[in-house]
Amino acid sequence: MEERSGKMGVKAEKRIWLAAFALLLISQVMTMVYFGGKKAGFHEDEYYSFYSTNRTAGLYEPDREWVDRDTFRNEFVVLPGEGFRYGLVATVQSWDVHPPFFYFILHTACSLFPGVFSKWLGIGVNIVAFVLNFILLSWLAYMVTGRNKGLAFVTAAVHGFNPVIISGVMFIRMYEWLTVFILLCACLHVRAVLGRKKFLLPLMVVNYLGFLTQYYYIIFLFFMAVGFCLWNLAPCVGRKEDDSPGTHDWRGGRFIIRKEVLGKCVVSCVKYGAACGVSLLLAVFSYPASLAHIFRGYRGTGAVSEFLDAANTGERLGFFLGLADEYLFDGYFLLWFAAFAVMGVMVYRKRKKGEKAENAVGTRTRSGVEKTAASAYGLLLFAVCGYFFTVSKTALLLYETSNRYQLPVYGIIMLLTVAALSGLWKEFVRLWYRGNGKTSGRFAAAGGVLLCFLLLAGDFHEIASGKMIFLYEEEQEDVAYARENAKVPVVVLYNEATPYHIWWRSQELMEYDRIYFASQGNKERITDGVICGSGKLIVYAADYDTKEESLRMILESNEGLKDYRLVSQRSLWSVYEFE
Repeated sequence: MEERSGKMGVKAEKRIWLAAFALLLISQVMTMVYFGGKKAGFHEDEYYSFYSTNRTAGLYEPDREWVDRDTFRNEFVVLPGEGFRYGLVATVQSWDVHPPFFYFILHTACSLFPGVFSKWLGIGVNIVAFVLNFILLSWLAYMVTGRNKGLAFVTAAVHGFNPVIISGVMFIRMYEWLTVFILLCACLHVRAVLGRKKFLLPLMVVNYLGFLTQYYYIIFLFFMAVGFCLWNLAPCVGRKEDDSPGTHDWRGGRFIIRKEVLGKCVVSCVKYGAACGVSLLLAVFSYPASLAHIFRGYRGTGAVSEFLDAANTGERLGFFLGLADEYLFDGYFLLWFAAFAVMGVMVYRKRKKGEKAENAVGTRTRSGVEKTAASAYGLLLFAVCGYFFTVSKTALLLYETSNRYQLPVYGIIMLLTVAALSGLWKEFVRLWYRGNGKTSGRFAAAGGVLLCFLLLAGDFHEIASGKMIFLYEEEQEDVAYARENAKVPVVVLYNEATPYHIWWRSQELMEYDRIYFASQGNKERITDGVICGSGKLIVYAADYDTKEESLRMILESNEGLKDYRLVSQRSLWSVYEFE
C-alpha cells in the first residue's frame, strides 16, 4: 500500500506541475494576444514580410498615374487561387538576402485566408513559435538545473512575461522561429552531454531548417559545435600517472593523452562534424542563393567588414550589452551581477573557513548529475557568449529594434542567470546551515521564490514603463484619418531615389479608394482632371529637399486650393490636407 501511495503521489505531483506549466503558458499567450490587439502599425520590414511572401505583380511606383486600392493591396495578400506557391516565395527571397523557411510558414497562414491582410496572420504564426519556445526553454532549464521543475518554471515565467520577448512575438519577421531552432539545437546538445548520444539525425533536421530560417543560426551552431567537440575530447586528456595504480597525480606532472579513449573520442567528433556538414550542404543545395547572400550580398559583405574591424568592438558590444541590460534586465544587470559576485565570495570564504577537505573548492565530490549539469551549463554559456559577441560585431545598429538579433538567445541568457543565482544561493545556504538539511532546504526554497518575484517584478515594471517594441500605437490615429477620408483624392509625392519608402505608409494607403503617384523629381504641373478639380486633397510628401517645391506645384496645379496644413509626420513622410 505504501508503494502504491508513493506512486500515486509522484503521479499527482507530475499532474500538478503540468497544470502549473499549462496555466503559465495560457496566461502568457493571453498576454501576447492582449498586446497584439494594441499593435496598430508595422515596421517597414514587416511590410516586406507580407509583400515578399504574397506578391502578385510586384510593387511599382508610376509617375503621374492612378493606382486603385485593390491593385496596391493585392501585393500584400494571397489572392484566391494563388495560395501555396512556395516556389515563387523562394524565388522572391533569392532576390533579397534571406532564406525562405519563415516566409513559407507565413505564406501558408496567408494562403489559408486568401484576400486577408491582417497583423493577426503574422502574430499568430509567431505565437505558435512562442509556444514551441516555451516548451523547449522549459525542457532545457529542466535538464540544465538537474531536473529542477521549480527553476524550470521560474525560467519560463520570467522569460515569457518579459517585454522584449513579447515584442519579439509582435515583430512579424523570422526571429521568433530562429529562436525555435536555436533552442532545439541547444536541447539536443544538452541531451547528448547528459548521456543521450543518439541525436545526430534530429540535429541534422534542425540544422537544415535553422539554416533556411536565418543565417545567424550558423553562428550559434558553430560555437555550440566547438564547445561540444571540446567536451567530447576532454576524456582524452589527463595528467601523468603516479606510482599508485588507478590514480592520477593532480598536484603536478604533465598532461598526457589517454590513447585508450582517444580513438573513440575522435571518431565521435568526426561523425558529429560530418552530420553537421552534410545537413548544411543539403540546405545550400536546396537553396543555392544562400551562398550569394552570405558571401556576396550587401548584408553578408557588410557583416564581414564589420566583424573584421577591430576598432568598433567596444562600441558595438557596449550597444548590444546596453540593450540587453535595459530590455532584458530592466536596467539592473549590474545589480544582478553584483549579487552573483557577493554570493560567490561568501561561498568561497565559507568553504575556506570551516568546510571539510572533501568539500573544499575544486575537490568536493559531486554527483554524476551535478557534473553533467555543470558541463551542460558551460556548453550553453560558451555558445551564447560566442553568438552574442559575433552578432554584436555584425548586426545592424538600429536603436531598440536591434534587440531582434539577440532575441534568439535571450531565453538561454535568462536561464543561465536563474541557474547561476539559484545555484549559488543553494550552496551558500547549504554551507551556512550544514548539518541541518531541513532548515537549509526551506531557506533555499525561499530564495528561489524571492528570485522569481524579483525577476517578475522587473518584467512588470518594464511593461508599466512602456518598454514594448513594434506596437506602433501612434499610427492608430493616422489609419483612422485615412479611413475617414477614403473618398478624398490622394497624392503620393515620392522621392525617385527611394521610391520603396512608399511601403512604410502602406497600411494607410490601403484605406483610400485610389492613389495618385507623382515623382518629386518631375517639376511639371499635374494635369489630371481629378487632382486639378478637387476641392480637397490629401498629400503624402516624402521628406526630402524637393518637398516644398512639390507642395507648391500642387497648389499651382489646382487654383481652387488655397492652402494646406500638416496632419502628421513620421517615417520620412509628411501628410498634408489641401483645401
